[in-house]
Amino acid sequence: MTKGKETKQNSRKKVRIKRMKSSRKVRQEVKQNMKQQDTKPSTKVKKGKEKKRSIVACIFGVTFKVLFFTIIAGCIIGVGVVFGVLSSIIGDTEALNIDALKSLKLTTFIYDSEGKEIEALSSENRIMVEYSDLPKHVVDAVISIEDERFLTHNGVDIKRTGKAVIEYVLHGGSSSFGGSTITQQLVKNLTKDDSKSWQRKIREWYRAILLEKEIEKEDIITGYLNVIYMGEGAYGVEAAANTLFAKNVSDVTVAEAACLAAIIQAPESYNPYNGEENRADLLARQQVVLDKMLELGKITKEQYDEAKNQEIVFKKLDTNNTATSYFVDAVIEAVVADLQEKNGVERGVALNMIYNNGYKIYTTQNSKLQSKVTSWYETSSLFGTNYLGQKQQGALVLIDNKTGYVVAISGGAGKKTQTLGFNRATQMLRQSGSSIKPISAYGPAFEKGISYPGLGMDDKYLSVGSWVPKNFTRTYMGYVSVREAIVESLNTCAVRTVMQTGVDYSYNFAKKAGITTLIDGDKNLAALALGAQTNGVRVIDMAATYSAIARGGVYVEPEFYTKVEDNDGNIVLKVESEYKRVMKETTAYLITDCMRSVINSGYVGYSYLWNWKRTMNRNVQIAGKTGTTDNTYDRWLCGFTPYYSIAVWTGYDEKYTLNNQASAETFGEIMTYAHANLPAASFARPSGIITAEVCTLSGLVATEACKLDTRNVVKNEIFASGTIPTEPCKVHVAVEVCEESKKLPTEFCHEYCNLVKKAYIVREEIPSVKTDDWDYMLYDETPKCTIHKEAKPIENPEENENQTPEGENPINPDIPEGDGTTDVPVGPGEGTENGGGQSPESTPDTNTPEQPTVPDSGGSTSETNTPPVTTE
Repeated sequence: MTKGKETKQNSRKKVRIKRMKSSRKVRQEVKQNMKQQDTKPSTKVKKGKEKKRSIVACIFGVTFKVLFFTIIAGCIIGVGVVFGVLSSIIGDTEALNIDALKSLKLTTFIYDSEGKEIEALSSENRIMVEYSDLPKHVVDAVISIEDERFLTHNGVDIKRTGKAVIEYVLHGGSSSFGGSTITQQLVKNLTKDDSKSWQRKIREWYRAILLEKEIEKEDIITGYLNVIYMGEGAYGVEAAANTLFAKNVSDVTVAEAACLAAIIQAPESYNPYNGEENRADLLARQQVVLDKMLELGKITKEQYDEAKNQEIVFKKLDTNNTATSYFVDAVIEAVVADLQEKNGVERGVALNMIYNNGYKIYTTQNSKLQSKVTSWYETSSLFGTNYLGQKQQGALVLIDNKTGYVVAISGGAGKKTQTLGFNRATQMLRQSGSSIKPISAYGPAFEKGISYPGLGMDDKYLSVGSWVPKNFTRTYMGYVSVREAIVESLNTCAVRTVMQTGVDYSYNFAKKAGITTLIDGDKNLAALALGAQTNGVRVIDMAATYSAIARGGVYVEPEFYTKVEDNDGNIVLKVESEYKRVMKETTAYLITDCMRSVINSGYVGYSYLWNWKRTMNRNVQIAGKTGTTDNTYDRWLCGFTPYYSIAVWTGYDEKYTLNNQASAETFGEIMTYAHANLPAASFARPSGIITAEVCTLSGLVATEACKLDTRNVVKNEIFASGTIPTEPCKVHVAVEVCEESKKLPTEFCHEYCNLVKKAYIVREEIPSVKTDDWDYMLYDETPKCTIHKEAKPIENPEENENQTPEGENPINPDIPEGDGTTDVPVGPGEGTENGGGQSPESTPDTNTPEQPTVPDSGGSTSETNTPPVTTE
């Protein structure tokens, strides 16, 4: 050990010894003092009290220290807990989707074919505007009264929030925080997080701060002014300006802007349409807004005075928010169907998309034509009520043949009162009657090449099993051409045509051509030949199929819209029309030409389409076909020009007999209007159509006998290439007749006049019911001349002295004279083998001399599957 270390240790030892001695001395003094105190009784109690006080003070000191440190610890723990709670709330808060600003419940606009707005759809009346469309005084008014420090805070106004928190604490949490900034209100509207709790407020603060970091103030105020509810069903300042002042927000004055800002606080309480008191309250708050704008320097004193003195006139913009039109209903249904298919969603979801996504739907509507159609069906006296009070109804679809687009419709007669109600133009199913014949009877036969307009048919009694189809007139015309059968709408001819063509072939042809509602139960003669379908057909399908004929046999699905855009102009849906050939061009032309005869020479043309005949340019060709169902429950008229195709239906929703020609008159009225300013037009004749002369009773090559027919049956007819007949007519025969009576001659006719040739018609079998051409028919009982009943008297007996005795033949006396009959051919059926000489008048309607064989086509003709239906 070194000397230095020893010195230090000795020094420390001396200090300890000195402290010990000092400590003993102090203890001795304390003991001495205590002995002295024991000898003084008067101070003993006092000393005890002081001792107790000392203990209390000690305890208090310890308690204070414990409490103090507990509070400090509690604060530390509390901060940690609060931090943990806040962290938990913020951690569970979903980030605000900025795109939510673009997916609000926006108004969808519907435009016509020229881009003009025709309807606005929304579940909430909201119209988006851009910041550039917002007047500065509108923005200033809202900021002044709602959030005056909006331009400087970071989403949360500390000053307003602090006051709101104090109020919340003072009220024991029973009041709302309040103090929301515009940013916070936008967050609330976007998230729909509106629970009344402090946790929600924390989420709101957090989201507001994040939102301010993501987008600019201009975007925030624009979003806010587009989403906020402003009363009377209006969301956003644009809809509110429409509702309060009948103007766009870009046109409002400073005074009106103050009204818009004022109503935000209590939209229903300040709604001026809810009574004078509410109006007065709104105007009072408007003055508060103006005062605040002046205080903050947002307006000048001159602007303030002008706004304060302006009289506010409350007026709603006429947006025609009644029931949507039948056309708009059809548009909505079409878009819904396409959205469902594209997105794989249910109908309700698709409807919600239309009403809330702010789409722009561009339709095919021709507003001029639609206005005419709507007016006609709302005001025409044709659609009255029957004796039972039932409203006569109607439906119409008008299609542009060039595009296949629907340009106008009516789904019912009378004022429309319900949106997305029953639309008879697109949803109703009714039997078509004879209007289906060109599509499911004659069209298929033309397509197959077994029939043509000039082909002869025998309209006579027909029975198929127990079913006896009858004509609308309950008569039979006899030999007619197919063209005439179509014009006169002869049922027996249509049935015979389908039987010859084949039920399956006719059914498939009609389905392919656009009659979408046919079902397997319609594979029968009544449905395809007479239009007695199981469920019926739709008006729009009839119009589309007739349009395919007008288009030369090319079918285009009828469309109500061309495209749908979202709020940013992106394409949501776009229609791509598909052109599909459903029949030969020659077939379409043959059908068209026959239906031209319906309008131009049939009773429909002369009696009910007088509007067209009287006022139209005759150079616009038109074709059409009527249809009437059993008991006249339904009347149809479908047709087309080179420009438009139309299908018109009239009837009662409940089946009652019609007693007017509303379909034909409507057809004439609308088609006349649609073509009033259009140039002349005709149907294009395809190269495969040729003309040839034929006998129109047989459809075969005309003979000399045919030309003797006084009914002018030899005519030029049109044919598809390869179908011109080469065989001579077998219906007509030339027979010598009395020149005077024009009937078969007696034995004496040659004595009085010459015998001349006359045309008669022959049949293989005599019809059991008289036909209209009965007098032209040659059979055993064909009438003979009734003028020349005896021999011509002898004028000079002397000159006849050497006359042959009575009863002797002047050439060969051994041969007796004839029995008075005329040796003329009577055609097929002569004699007893084929039953010649039957008297049709004695044959009841129930006789069935002819039992046609129904082709094996899969369709039943029994009474069960082919109900007795009498249609036109």
